[in-house]
Amino acid sequence: GLVGLGGMACAGPVARLAALCAVMAVQVLAFELLPRPPATCQPGSQAWQPAPTEHLGLAAACNIPRMSLEEWAAFDGSSPVILPGSPDNMFARITAKDHLLARFGETEIILSTANTFSYKKRRSTLAEYLQYYLTPRTLADSAKDSYYHFGDNNYSEWVNFTEHYVRPPYLYQREPFFSFGIGGSGSGVPFHTHGAVFAEVIYGKKRWFLTAPDTRPDFDPDTTSYAWLMSNRTRPDGMLDCTLGPKEVLWIPVNWWHSTLNIGDTVFISTFI
Repeated sequence: GLVGLGGMACAGPVARLAALCAVMAVQVLAFELLPRPPATCQPGSQAWQPAPTEHLGLAAACNIPRMSLEEWAAFDGSSPVILPGSPDNMFARITAKDHLLARFGETEIILSTANTFSYKKRRSTLAEYLQYYLTPRTLADSAKDSYYHFGDNNYSEWVNFTEHYVRPPYLYQREPFFSFGIGGSGSGVPFHTHGAVFAEVIYGKKRWFLTAPDTRPDFDPDTTSYAWLMSNRTRPDGMLDCTLGPKEVLWIPVNWWHSTLNIGDTVFISTFI
């Protein structure tokens, strides 16, 4: 869910200009407060929304191999694979939009810019983010000025939240770090790398683009994943590409380049090992 300057859920040109001025006035802060929505704004839906018409064609066929848990047990983990998620749907019930709003609506969250380095942060309540700013992205949005909820969770405030998530089967050498996120349709993060991770979709769909650590893709860190895809409709040789839905887990080995694109409101959790 990216919160860009043009992402006001019910903002016309005047409201957008006011939001832009509000953002520019606080750029010097390390953590910026998310601009309040106009008083005339009406809250959004109490349910996660599917992709709008203009985003329906963003999904693609998959060229990443799928494995059963039995096959995974004998695999060396050297390349990305797709695993089945847990049949337990407790975490899906907990992360339904109406439940999150009722239980954690006033909880403060930290939003990060949706560019490769995610260097700017903003504070918001979960309710403000979900109700007013979780809007479909457009090609005019800039990654460095769009804000996204992923990681940076203060789990001391999200009491008993991640304990209901069934982590993927793995011989964990330490307690994993969980990163929970929510993205609006067309949001995502440009290519980046980090440690090995299991990434699971709970609601919505997420398209993944991946290349090996020694094959840096051609991209601009401040161009959104959506804009990158629209200008690179032919998949480069060697690039892995797959759209995942609920109960599907992507294994990403350490330092693999990857970019994400959410299709419809997307709720996801990553397990960093």
